[in-house]
Amino acid sequence: MDATSRPTQISPELAAEGDRTRTRMPLVERRRMTLPLGLWVTTTIVAGVAALAWTTVTLPLAPGIATDGLSHIAADDRVTGLLFWIAIGLLGSFRTKGYDGRAVLTFHLPFIVAAMTLGGPVAGGWVAAIATLELRELREVPWFGTLSNHAIVALGGVVGGLVAVELRAALGTVIDPSLATLVAAASGALALCAIDVAMSATTIALREQLGFDELGAVFNSSFRQTLGAEVLLGWLLAVVYVAIAWWAPIASFLLVAVIWRANDEHDLTTHDPLTELLNRRGFESRFNATLRRVQRGQGLAAVVMIDLDKFKQVNDTHPMRHDAGDEVLKEVARRMRGAIRYTDVAARRGGDEFVVLLSSVTDARAAYLVATRIHERLCEPMTIGGEEVTIGASLGVKLIDEAAGPNILREADRGMYQIKEGGQGGVWMAAPA
Repeated sequence: MDATSRPTQISPELAAEGDRTRTRMPLVERRRMTLPLGLWVTTTIVAGVAALAWTTVTLPLAPGIATDGLSHIAADDRVTGLLFWIAIGLLGSFRTKGYDGRAVLTFHLPFIVAAMTLGGPVAGGWVAAIATLELRELREVPWFGTLSNHAIVALGGVVGGLVAVELRAALGTVIDPSLATLVAAASGALALCAIDVAMSATTIALREQLGFDELGAVFNSSFRQTLGAEVLLGWLLAVVYVAIAWWAPIASFLLVAVIWRANDEHDLTTHDPLTELLNRRGFESRFNATLRRVQRGQGLAAVVMIDLDKFKQVNDTHPMRHDAGDEVLKEVARRMRGAIRYTDVAARRGGDEFVVLLSSVTDARAAYLVATRIHERLCEPMTIGGEEVTIGASLGVKLIDEAAGPNILREADRGMYQIKEGGQGGVWMAAPA
């Protein structure tokens, strides 16, 4: 039996190294700013700001963005229309769509598409830059990351607006004007999305050191289907704005909000409704994709099985009883999401059992350090219903390498239960070979 499959705890040497580095190293899963990443972020910011400035100075707002009925906030009705679309676009911040327990898509695209279809590249660029602002990124993303994100989408809005205006003018005399508007809106949105996805994917790849397989998991089929639906909605918003009145896009937005509920219910097939993490079914597809990639020799990964300690005691003794247990599970999910990278995966297996997939690690020590930090976060006191609650956790870590087989999850699970049976909690990891 080789050393990686023995049900033993982590080797003393590896544990000691983890103790020495724990207080002075940042979390292993948080990538530091590298020179290539810094240069790329700088490039995206300069490109986006330059494109928006050039467009604003040299090109006029298209007259289609002006409409009757709006208060004259600005002397130019076109500017008033632009401010309207920025304001309504900010409504998208209330709808953050999560994939794999991560917020990766917000409901902003329809408003950008409508604005650039009506007002051209100037409107597309400014609505993209401002209306995509959301509180989550202000809390979680460093300032240069936020600036880069908005510069990228502003550049896409400018280019998409140029495409939409030129195509609409060229087709307007050949085909039905409404159909020309639809084709122009779809083409402009395609240009916007191509720039946004390509540049964002490059940022993620540089920051997280990802391959194409992992990037494909981030921009998955659900992401692409959502984009298509939002492009169509953007065209409809532009049409009703011109054909009916300024309030028609707001009414359309409220109608879509009702439809969202059905889509959320569909997501329950792959997500846990309480914690918003992946469930067993959702986790399985991500795990299998990562396992295939590693078996092809493309890096290393790790899986971390987690079982909470003292959770039953919270349910039985806390004044809130099971409601307290639910709040603990939500807080556990929040802490796990905060302790792993953008492309790592956290899932709830059921009850008080969780699993984390570290999509890329350098070696066993890195996986062990991440698991140890997760354990420390879960053991920190939390306030539930006005009372301080402290739980523990037992973790089993298994490195995924080229020799990993289908039983890798079971092996990590056995290690986790070995720690749990000891009664003290902690982190188990097979000694490296």
